Order: sequence, then structure tokens, then C-alpha cells
Amino acid sequence: MQRHVGLTEKRMSNKRFRKTEEAILKVFFEGDYYICTKELAKKVGVARSTVYNHHRTAREILPDYERYILRKFRRALRRMTKNKNVKLKSLYMKVLFLIMHEKRIFGVLMRGGRRETLEKIVLEMRVKIVNYAKLPKNSEKMFGVYVSEVVELVVGWGKRGFIEAEIEGLLEDIIYLTDTMRQRLAPLMDE
Repeated sequence: MQRHVGLTEKRMSNKRFRKTEEAILKVFFEGDYYICTKELAKKVGVARSTVYNHHRTAREILPDYERYILRKFRRALRRMTKNKNVKLKSLYMKVLFLIMHEKRIFGVLMRGGRRETLEKIVLEMRVKIVNYAKLPKNSEKMFGVYVSEVVELVVGWGKRGFIEAEIEGLLEDIIYLTDTMRQRLAPLMDE
């Protein structure tokens, strides 16, 4: 029987697991990303089995984080879009707060050059919002500004750290973009 490895919310909420995971990440990012599991365990000061309890191999560290954040994001987005009474602005805010809450995870992904994970999240959100708000399909193109702003902002967090004022400015831009889009598309939409 194979043990469960990888990152889950339950495992990440365990202090002991999280402390070991932090040590693994520290060693992983201090060296090169091609470190073998045996060497990683030695530098962290734990048994190889402990590293294997966290990740299948040292090369699986970044993909594990990617899978973890994508699962969490998709679950949150499904919950948010289930309620048809949620305003679009509120939906944007909830997603941005999810990104802020998981800034450490996004920092790991950005430091590891996993920008495509963030792009997947933002693109999936774009499709969900177009469907949720019952906007015309061609309005997805208007979200290009939003996609690039969010991606650049979070990539910047990976390089220079999280800056709260940036998220407020981005939120204002997104709300403006949403209002503008609604005004332009209102004549085209069936009421």
C-alpha cells in the first residue's frame, strides 16, 4: 500500500509537517533545483523517508505545490460561483483574497519559475466569470488586461515580496474594468 504523499490543506495545517516542509524548501532553494532526494534529506537533517513522506522525489516539490494550489483554487471558485447572488466585484475580491492568503505558496511557485500555474488560475477564473456573469463569449478578450496585471503582480511578489498596497490598486483597476465592460456590453446582453 502506497503512503499518501504530497501537499494537502490538512497536512499543511500540521505545525510539525509545515516546519519540516519549510526546511525542505529552504535547502531546495538555496541549492540548485536538481538536488537528489538523498542529498536534500542530508542537508535538511532528516531521514530520506521524511522527505519521501512530503514529496515523491525532490523534483516533485514544485509540481506538488502547483497541484496543491490548483486544487484549492478550483474548489474555492466552485464554491464562490455556486451562489448566483454573489456580485461580480465580490467574486473578484474573494479570489484576490485567496491569492493573498496563499502568498507563501505563490512565492514558492514564482521562485521556482512556475509562472504558468498562475496563468492557469487566472485563465480558468476568466472563463468561469464570463459564464457566471453571462457575458458574451467574445468578452473574454477584454479580460486580457486583468490576466496580465494579476500575473505580473504575483510574479513580482516572488521577486521582491508581497506589497499590500499593490493588491488594493489592482482591485480598483479590476472593478473599473468590470464596470466599464458591463456598460459597453449592456446593450448587447439580453435582460
